[in-house]
Amino acid sequence: MEERIRSTHSSLAVFVGCCAMSFIGFALITNTSGLYFDAISRDLHVGRVKVSLTVSIRLICSAISMAVFSRFSHRIRLRPTLIGCIGICAVGFLLCSRAYALWQFYLAFAVMGLAYVIPITLMPPILLAAWFPTHFGTVLGITGCLSGLGGAIFNPLISHVIASYGWRSAYLLTGVMLMVLLLPCSYLLKPYPHGKLDTASAPNAKPAHNTRTKSGHLIGMLRSPAFLLLSAAMILLQIVSGINQHIPAYGISIGLTLTQAAWVVTARMIGASVGKLAIGSTLDRVRPQFAITLFAAIGTTGWFSLLFGANLEVAITASFLAGIGQCLLMIALPWSIRRVFPGDDYARALSVINATGQLTVAIATTVHGLIFDMTGGYGASLTLNVLLYVLAAIAIITVAHGHTQSFRHPNGD
Repeated sequence: MEERIRSTHSSLAVFVGCCAMSFIGFALITNTSGLYFDAISRDLHVGRVKVSLTVSIRLICSAISMAVFSRFSHRIRLRPTLIGCIGICAVGFLLCSRAYALWQFYLAFAVMGLAYVIPITLMPPILLAAWFPTHFGTVLGITGCLSGLGGAIFNPLISHVIASYGWRSAYLLTGVMLMVLLLPCSYLLKPYPHGKLDTASAPNAKPAHNTRTKSGHLIGMLRSPAFLLLSAAMILLQIVSGINQHIPAYGISIGLTLTQAAWVVTARMIGASVGKLAIGSTLDRVRPQFAITLFAAIGTTGWFSLLFGANLEVAITASFLAGIGQCLLMIALPWSIRRVFPGDDYARALSVINATGQLTVAIATTVHGLIFDMTGGYGASLTLNVLLYVLAAIAIITVAHGHTQSFRHPNGD
């Protein structure tokens, strides 16, 4: 009985820690990046493509970090790794506040890219899958929605600091908040009793279904049709999400002020929170292809409507719907990966697919900036987004439909 209580307390601590990583870490490190593009571009007298390249470099380095993590995830010491990674990101932002040349930004973002993905992107879904095997969709949806909520809160704050005090002050504030608010939360993320990131041996874990590839190793996963489809979906959705960092610039391009454009970003963050929370609990209760189809339709409507964002009201509404559609990338994909590759294969599959996605969005972020410079607007990028989003949804639905018969739902559905 006492051991069960300790396990419950540990799982609750892990859940709270994962919520903090999403609410504070994801929001500050990734969701606010685009707010700096216009100000830095004007201050340093460089094009938007060169400024957005900072995010691309960060994402390329994060892809490298994920690929390495897939090989050594079972050997890392959790808490020292988390503390070190968060500390590196905090120092990186502090150094950016003193940067005077683009190469200094590139170097800082490269180092941060190697560090931030472990505590912010990889560990929350891996730990939640282990500590909450029967309610993974629900807890993943809750933590995921907090990243959007954090963005909705921190984006207006950071944009206000940029507009009132300059981008250097905003970087300084971000570094301090990571150090003061997020670093202590790393102590809540507890390793498993044996100290390894092995989801098959986590507390209260239930036997997995038998859709594991024959070899059970990475090479087997790479050859499976489900892995290829989910990887393709990740690539397509990351191309779509590559424009997210340009949403503030998109708002300015249709005649909005930076403050108004920040509210368009906030609408997307709120929509993302709603979508992640809703699809997470829905996936735990109904057939996944139904849930994915519903939310994909909402997301498609949002991206299509952004093409007609002629004023603040339309842009906010469209951004909200597109934000809801982000649940496919943030929730439906990791949920589907865990469904196809259970146990200790989940960490490997998730890190490899995420690495592919990070590399893709690294290129896509700069490509969207290049398209803007070539066309003078975001119409071409948004049209491409609609097409790719639909194709990604079809890929995920195909995997969900193919595994419905062999999958035994935790709730007995």
